[in-house]
Amino acid sequence: MKKLVVLLLAFVSLLAGMVKIQAAEVKVTDSLGTELVFDQTPERVVVLGYSEYDTLKALGLEELVVGAPKKNVPSYLGTLSEKITDIGSLKEPNLETIAELAPDLIIATGRTEALAKELSQIAPVFVSHIDNTRFWESFKSTNLNIAAIFNQTEKAEAIISSLEEKVAQVKQMVANQNQTTLVLMLNEGNLSAFSANSRFALIHQVLGFKAVDYSIEDATHGQEMSYEGILSLNPERIFYLDRTAAIGGDKTKNNDFLTNELIAQTTASQHEAINALTSDLWYLAGGGLESLSLQIDEIEAFIQ
Repeated sequence: MKKLVVLLLAFVSLLAGMVKIQAAEVKVTDSLGTELVFDQTPERVVVLGYSEYDTLKALGLEELVVGAPKKNVPSYLGTLSEKITDIGSLKEPNLETIAELAPDLIIATGRTEALAKELSQIAPVFVSHIDNTRFWESFKSTNLNIAAIFNQTEKAEAIISSLEEKVAQVKQMVANQNQTTLVLMLNEGNLSAFSANSRFALIHQVLGFKAVDYSIEDATHGQEMSYEGILSLNPERIFYLDRTAAIGGDKTKNNDFLTNELIAQTTASQHEAINALTSDLWYLAGGGLESLSLQIDEIEAFIQ
């Protein structure tokens, strides 16, 4: 009888263990549509972008990060911990360095998704890349999937819910002002205009700013624009990002923009509605749980 009881207890214990394993299994889908399955929470994570580090930090998981790019870190993130190894640039990570870190998860980005196959030989790869043609839905699904890997879905949902409240508030302000808007990038003295489905989709799609021209190309680096072209469009508000400054270049190369006599003739200039976006935040880290909140705050401050 004792043997039977012992066997039954052992069997029950085995079943309990199996149930525990099954309950811990997490399935997520990354931005490329690849399904990843985790039966335990990653403890050594390499992130290839600042947005991804941002999201982990917002979820209280930055201690899990063992490798990340450490050049031109956006100022709002501060100095990354000395415990985090520099894995190279945002576009060209050092695969040997990453392999030496022995990660159990690599979070890649749109800049590095072409390396996903190579990186997957080192560790499971989650590609985090927001689809600008459907920005808000993609932002939510990408960040919720990252959170799910670490069993932090509830915390991510709470943050996103808070963001949705901020969006609604700013969107109403934007609707009340009803201004035509142009978003520009300054780069080594050159100008590019961006569409509603670009890296600045947050401004148009989510916050509701009316584009001054909806025929602007949906190009990664924007559509080349001249000062004459800007005056011809004559937007009521201009947002601009200094890419040169974002990547640590010579900011003086873009000084002519604000002093240009054609820009001075625009309605935006005459109404003091030309706003400089924080370059490293918008160019290097957009799409994280914290960075998106800061971006919304910045836009709100401009239009108050």
